[in-house]
Amino acid sequence: MQDAKTKAAVSDARKEDSAQYEGMPLKLIDSTLEVVGLLGLENLTIRKVSEHAGVSVGLVHHHFENKDNLVYKTFVHLIRRVRGQLTAGRRGIADPVERMKFTADMCFSDEVMSPGAANVWPHMWSSSAHDQEVQRLCAAFSRRLRSNFMHDLRQAGCAPAIANIYAIQAMALVHGLWIEHRVAATISIEEVLGVFHGVIDSATGQIWKLNMNQSFRRGP
Repeated sequence: MQDAKTKAAVSDARKEDSAQYEGMPLKLIDSTLEVVGLLGLENLTIRKVSEHAGVSVGLVHHHFENKDNLVYKTFVHLIRRVRGQLTAGRRGIADPVERMKFTADMCFSDEVMSPGAANVWPHMWSSSAHDQEVQRLCAAFSRRLRSNFMHDLRQAGCAPAIANIYAIQAMALVHGLWIEHRVAATISIEEVLGVFHGVIDSATGQIWKLNMNQSFRRGP
């Protein structure tokens, strides 16, 4: 359910990834996501990835030490790609409220919600409890996303303390709505984005009304 801005950001990030991974590693990561989407992470093997990619098992091992390393590098790739999409898309949006909505949309883009990514992403988040490197990646991604929300909220007129509270609520929405839609399957993606956009409008609308009331009290 990507709009034009989201699709453009995805395309730009893919071009950067292709240059960075120089072809084969990216091809193997994409094959990993497709295999995981079809069979589940628990059934992923190096051989299945090699067969799907049409290469030898030895070539996969040349780029990735083992299955765990392949899954980890796939997670790193996902984080970098989403981060690149966010940076590219946000850069061209001047209105802070629209930037927040774009950020919310990117958290639930077709790519992020694809079967492969939706299996790898929660697995790695749960792994962060006992893997410091994964925990560092997850924390860095969350800090960047929260910082984006705080920056936009400040530009929309929120005081620093209020912006911090709303940014925390936005992060909770990202995780909570993701689980409700992708894991529990209790709400549609349209409802997810509607709720998120509504919360953004509510938060910034309250600030707008407060500013208007202050202007009326001060008078001309």
